[in-house]
Amino acid sequence: MRLPLLSLGLLLALAVPMPAQTVLIKPYVQPGHGSTLDGRDSKVITWFTDQKPGQFTVEFGPTTRYGQSAAHIRTALDTQTNQHHFRYSATLADLPFDTTIHYRVKQGGDVLREASFRTRSSPENPARFIVVGDTAAGTPGQRRLAYEMSRVNPGSMLIVGDIVYSRGRVAEYLTNFWGPYNNTAAPDPKLGAPLMQSTVFHAVLGNHDIGASNIARVPDGFAAFYYFHAPTNGPGPGPWATPVGGTAAQNAAFRQAAGPAWPALGFYSFDNGPAHFLALDANRYANYTNATLLKWIENDLRSTKQPWKFVFFHHPGFHSSWAHYNEQKMRVLAPLFEACGVDVVFAGHVHNYQRSKPLRFAPATARPTTRGRVDGTFKLDEKFDGTTVTQPDGILYIVTGGGGARLYDPDYTDDPEAWKVNAPGNWVPFTAKFIADRHSFSLVEVDRQKFLLRQIDDTGAEVDRIVVTKPR
Repeated sequence: MRLPLLSLGLLLALAVPMPAQTVLIKPYVQPGHGSTLDGRDSKVITWFTDQKPGQFTVEFGPTTRYGQSAAHIRTALDTQTNQHHFRYSATLADLPFDTTIHYRVKQGGDVLREASFRTRSSPENPARFIVVGDTAAGTPGQRRLAYEMSRVNPGSMLIVGDIVYSRGRVAEYLTNFWGPYNNTAAPDPKLGAPLMQSTVFHAVLGNHDIGASNIARVPDGFAAFYYFHAPTNGPGPGPWATPVGGTAAQNAAFRQAAGPAWPALGFYSFDNGPAHFLALDANRYANYTNATLLKWIENDLRSTKQPWKFVFFHHPGFHSSWAHYNEQKMRVLAPLFEACGVDVVFAGHVHNYQRSKPLRFAPATARPTTRGRVDGTFKLDEKFDGTTVTQPDGILYIVTGGGGARLYDPDYTDDPEAWKVNAPGNWVPFTAKFIADRHSFSLVEVDRQKFLLRQIDDTGAEVDRIVVTKPR
């Protein structure tokens, strides 16, 4: 019997295998929307492909037998004429704390990635994490540092802004970010490491992450909102949220693609082990005289039950570099941090490592001067050394912006005389350690009584170490 021509054509079409989806970004783990240590943990597995049809399955569990499956959702991302991607996201819910979770993502019958991650620590158990900023600039230093970060086996990472250079575009992530931190098959000092398959990156926004300024001019800008998840416990939409510009239609398309990451990525908090972490957006549009925003920060810091309080953002208020010296806006929050019991503040932006003495600061005004400075009165703890004297009187401010971009002021390394030339009338000798001649990251281990910070360079050498303890 002859088949109708249409049916025969359909059969032939079905018999020809369709080209497989191209995986652009391999599966990686991101934080779920949980923030406290009540109940259970959650994580999100995310990956990106081109826009060919494809089938995926996600399995997970406490052993490599998995035992559970997770549904995934697919979102189209159309940002440029040559950028048509699918984002796949699967939420792994109801996870116990203090547990290694194994997961497997399959593309049809093929395994796309098998990996594992640690859930957050319960309050009684320690937490181990990396802090670093100013990372994906496509440099050999970035790749060597990613390799060294993989060797210390962190549970999570705070990436303190300027995630990718130089305008926060999708194209820049594809070129400079995903290879060194995720798509590389195995750790290699020349290539990087697949950190993100197991390490949860908690991101904040730097000036380069919003460098596109307007999606009408740079349609694939603000890419951090497509790639990173964050808890949704922030202050929500408001004048502090990242403005993306564009027409109403472009803005609506961006928000649809970003999902809850806009505006959540700007302000959020979470607990891990004995520590509370608060992420803030330090960019130009964030007005820290806004009463609503200040109240949210205060409520967040005062409501936590964790013995340690850490704040992280991009632009440091206190540093001794020539570069960005006048950008002192975040100093205005110092009295609030002190009143709320903050222990350590981490920042990037300045491409080196600096550690302050414990300090207290009373700003002279609520706003920076027209030059960007915030003058005020300092009280420095000169006795704390992090070795024999480990209980500081004041907050430690850490700049850890040596993640891969061009280093600033390498000749300032441990040279206090050089730091004085920056700003006559505004300089105060609050800096205790300054390393600018090599890329490095901060490795932190914290339990209920002790905070240990080690600064590790791109050869794996320890270049600084301090211990902070709580009174018993």
